[in-house]
Amino acid sequence: MKKNVLLLLCFLMAVSLQAQKSLSKDFSYTVSKPYQVEDAAKKFYFNKDGQILSVKAWNKFVIIQKFDVATLKQTYTKKNEDFPKNFVTEGMINVQDKFYFFYSSWTGRKTKHEQLFYREIDFETGKFTGEPVKIIDVDGKVTGTASGMGVADKFQIYNSKDESKVLIKYRRKPKVKNDKKSKDIIGINVYDISLSKLWSKDYKMPYTERKMDAMDFAVDTNGSGYMMAKVFHDDSGKSKKNKKDTKANYHMELFRMYDGSDTIEKTKIVAGENFINGITLFESETNGMVCAGFYNNGKGKKNKTRKGVIGLSRRITFKSPSADGIFVCKLSKDGEVISQDTYDIPLEILNQYVSKRTKKKNDKKDEEGLAEFESLVLRDLVFEKDGGLTLIGEQMYYVMTKKKYGYSYSYFYNDMLITKISPSGELSWMKKIPKRQFGKPKMGQIYDGSKAFQGGMSYSYFHTNGNHYLIYLDNVKNINLPLDKIPALHIDGMGGYLTAYKVNDATGDVSKGSILDTRKVKAKLAVHQFSNNRVVKTAEDEFIVEVYKKKKEDVLIKVKIKG
Repeated sequence: MKKNVLLLLCFLMAVSLQAQKSLSKDFSYTVSKPYQVEDAAKKFYFNKDGQILSVKAWNKFVIIQKFDVATLKQTYTKKNEDFPKNFVTEGMINVQDKFYFFYSSWTGRKTKHEQLFYREIDFETGKFTGEPVKIIDVDGKVTGTASGMGVADKFQIYNSKDESKVLIKYRRKPKVKNDKKSKDIIGINVYDISLSKLWSKDYKMPYTERKMDAMDFAVDTNGSGYMMAKVFHDDSGKSKKNKKDTKANYHMELFRMYDGSDTIEKTKIVAGENFINGITLFESETNGMVCAGFYNNGKGKKNKTRKGVIGLSRRITFKSPSADGIFVCKLSKDGEVISQDTYDIPLEILNQYVSKRTKKKNDKKDEEGLAEFESLVLRDLVFEKDGGLTLIGEQMYYVMTKKKYGYSYSYFYNDMLITKISPSGELSWMKKIPKRQFGKPKMGQIYDGSKAFQGGMSYSYFHTNGNHYLIYLDNVKNINLPLDKIPALHIDGMGGYLTAYKVNDATGDVSKGSILDTRKVKAKLAVHQFSNNRVVKTAEDEFIVEVYKKKKEDVLIKVKIKG
């Protein structure tokens, strides 16, 4: 009898494992033939007329590749080495089927000019057209982010919603290092689709550096510039959230900058007693402006780093701000506040996919208004054709460990929160999407050191067939995860299943399916170095991702969304 029971248990376990590993019928995929790998720290992918353009920038050269979407064959590749020795890649944009690659170059200590150049790429041929064009020349230094390839992100580039205008922003390096007295000087430069300058001006900010924190920038279809700023009521320069604080020590302001005007027009945005986190600025479908993000009520944990000691190592955890809900403010082009709404995150959502211990803590915290969605960052804001909004946030934080010979960094990309808001401003639905991803840069791994390490973590977003799709790498153990279970951890670089959450736009109903197993894409074919930054949308229901197969070869995987 015992033997029969044991055999039955083994059979059920085998069936369960098989069910976990079965792939979803909502997706199909094809794989290209291998081709020579071309690696770089910064990679850009674009799609047009059945072709993919890939631009890979290193510190001495730029490689351009082209691929045919239908056949997945590489049709062109060229290594371009006619760049200055000290060039730094600043970005690449597509504006109404014009493709521009930007790089900066410092002229040296004697002349001290920071310059921004662009080179246009002919999509059909895959070649740079003409000579480099100097688009900005700044007398003096501008600020940026130090990385292994020099100081990057000195110039930030933004498109208008209709891609008819381009805004390039920079911040002059202060001559006096006293943020209590000095005021930032920010350069705003606006161009048309041919990158002909429409207007430009250096604006001296109305507040000192300690009093103000620039959050986001945008440009509209008329070529006007916008800046969302956090303005502090004191000289702390930090968002206070102590137990004694009942109100935020700051408010938000929308700065508006117009061609022909030397002054900044401001609109004050006050969210009552709430603390607004990570707000982002967008141009809406109705040609107004929308600022959206998360808020907390100031009663929960203070937003600061958390220190600890493990053995001889010192660890510091850098958390993103926690959230009690979603904040959305709609404004007209002249700065009038049209509507301002908040949407609380219910306790029942916070208690999904957490341990019993955490659930008990949340229940107790909620009685005092302390329960929060920890470390939430706004990733996507989608404007629906009917005027509605869909917002997607993701938990993200990292840990810095000080060791005997330097530092190591560990990154965590966890649960997602997707929220649908109707055209009238009502909450349609809100869903917590479970995910646990952990990773750290590996020795010799090439990545953009000016940004937080992502590797194969986070997600890609698609909207097709009346559904939202969140696609990411997951541990196969999570395929049939119940609401009361914590997801198994996916470790970056250790295989994983390419997985999709499908969220129905009308109802918010969620389903989940596996697209492919990275360890067995085809017989005897495993793929590596998956990254959501290497995913390119090629149709409303199709995307292609470039991955590494080892032996110094890459392949393309084309995924069709059928569900």
